[in-house]
Amino acid sequence: MLSLTGCISLLLTGELNLLMTLGGLAILPGYYRFLKGMQPAPKWAVGAFSLLTLLVFFADSLVISGDVFLAVAHLTIIFQAIKSFDLKEPWDHLQVYFMTLLQLIIASDLTRSLLFGVVFVVFMVLLVTAMVLSHFLKEGALGRVRLGKPVFFISLSALLMTGMIFVLIPRTSYKFFGKSHAKGIRSSGFSEKVEFGSFGDLKLDPTVVMRVEMDADIAPLYWRGLALDYFDGRSWRNTREEKYRVDRFGDEFRIARCEKDGILEQRIFMEPIDSDIVFGLPAVCMIKSEGFWMLHADPGKSIFLHGKSSRRVKLIIYSDVNKEYEGEGGDSYLQLPGGTEKIKALADKITAGIEPDELKAAAISAYLRKNYRYSLRTAAPPAGVGPIEDFLFNTRRGYCEHYATSMAIMLRSLHIPSRVVNGYFGGEKNEYGGYIIVRQSNAHSWVEALIDNRWKRFDPTPASPQLRPSTIALFIDSLQLNWSRYVVGFSSVDQRQIVRGLSVPFGLKQLPGFKGPDFKMLLYSVLMGSLLCLLIYSYYRVRRIRKIGFITERYLSLRRSLRRKGVGMNQSVTPGNIKQAGASLGMAEDLDEFLSIYEEHRFGKRELSPEDRERYDRLLKQLKKKMS
Repeated sequence: MLSLTGCISLLLTGELNLLMTLGGLAILPGYYRFLKGMQPAPKWAVGAFSLLTLLVFFADSLVISGDVFLAVAHLTIIFQAIKSFDLKEPWDHLQVYFMTLLQLIIASDLTRSLLFGVVFVVFMVLLVTAMVLSHFLKEGALGRVRLGKPVFFISLSALLMTGMIFVLIPRTSYKFFGKSHAKGIRSSGFSEKVEFGSFGDLKLDPTVVMRVEMDADIAPLYWRGLALDYFDGRSWRNTREEKYRVDRFGDEFRIARCEKDGILEQRIFMEPIDSDIVFGLPAVCMIKSEGFWMLHADPGKSIFLHGKSSRRVKLIIYSDVNKEYEGEGGDSYLQLPGGTEKIKALADKITAGIEPDELKAAAISAYLRKNYRYSLRTAAPPAGVGPIEDFLFNTRRGYCEHYATSMAIMLRSLHIPSRVVNGYFGGEKNEYGGYIIVRQSNAHSWVEALIDNRWKRFDPTPASPQLRPSTIALFIDSLQLNWSRYVVGFSSVDQRQIVRGLSVPFGLKQLPGFKGPDFKMLLYSVLMGSLLCLLIYSYYRVRRIRKIGFITERYLSLRRSLRRKGVGMNQSVTPGNIKQAGASLGMAEDLDEFLSIYEEHRFGKRELSPEDRERYDRLLKQLKKKMS
């Protein structure tokens, strides 16, 4: 079971080449042979397969996977299978235990899933069980003792100690294996060149992109990402590629001045995606991020946090939600592809008699919302017809890219500077965690038009139905967020908060920059302190029982209870003296039976059966109850 746990932990990551792990299935007949007491495989066969596996490992590293790290993961699974046919000596099992531990270490770098936490706990319990079984087997006591209690208490102690080490170990931004091998979420709609129609696949993908905590409920939620200015009839791209470095002060990147009123804080937990773009509510004025040293922005107000892709990151974004981006016009925002005369004629018709640019933009947006139908089922346009012309005059149905692109072209034909912005819209509120889930299916395009030197947002896309996940799915997602936040994302900042939380109840001097107690972290700190005390108590109790033995430990516990009752207890007191004292307290019968078991097993050298052990414990509880 322990071997299977390690293999399962690797398979659950979804990063392995399944073809390279098929040989691991041999672990089932291998352990079946071992449990049936069959002879191990011949040495020559084990050696031959080991050599073959080594050759496959080199081929895997250089050609098949092209990654030594993944090749080692494949190698451990095959090794487990080979070793299952060659279990002869006691230390052979230790090799299996070590290999399983190595597999869990590798899996921890390949996944951040909550399932890994479950597998890790199962591994710890199975490892403790195997060690306890080995101990009692060596002592020849297997079958005469109960394994439940020692396995439970040792497993609990091991998990608590692991938690304490996890909390106390210094945090670093450098990874043990150098880089993350977890694959990022493919987000083809968020690169500096976006092929028209790329959002079609994203809108069908329920993968979670980010989770957002906010202290206020506002609507609508436009998570602004990439602004694009050039359309060639088939794709959008950003021609204003020059980027400037954002000033950094401590862990703050200051993009613009944050006014006192209207600032909304968004605590964003971003899943790994194949893009460096930062998504936040406009207008972003400041970003806080631990572990990142460089942030850039472009003239379109898109923000890039380099090194963010394929990593899970936490960002705190501050947005002035009452403010619009300032800007200036330019030829790039008036560019039109060829063959748009028919689209210009439609724009003129829609805005006939309307003068202010803002009202013209509003009229075009309302026209598209009213006269066209939202649909993800679109077909390629006929030969010689552009996708926007086909949408406006033929099919009259499409999704956000069709609407945003159509509106941008019509605005430009009216000499109103405009651009298409790609990002995410909305999200579902998870009541269990009080946060917002943003998925790939929330990918969205809208329009920004330059009116009175300010970029105003217009969304011409009609509302589309949204499917809400089940209650169980939302609850599991809440667990996943807490796992990512407090385990995967546990940082030096969290360590400092624990220290601060522990300092408050005792009146200790607060650390610099501490504004007040974080009661959530304080609660965790008190809980961890209590668990540490329980761990220390359990350790010394188990150590004492092992040192003097179960029978003697319970006997000494009875003596302490009698002393508290007023019965004189000194080193010369014998079990016979205790029987006399018990008669005066009215519990002679139970006390006589208890002491008989003690003398029989303590001095008679008789093995203590599970039934005697249970009866001995029960009598002690009854005696203590009578003395209370």
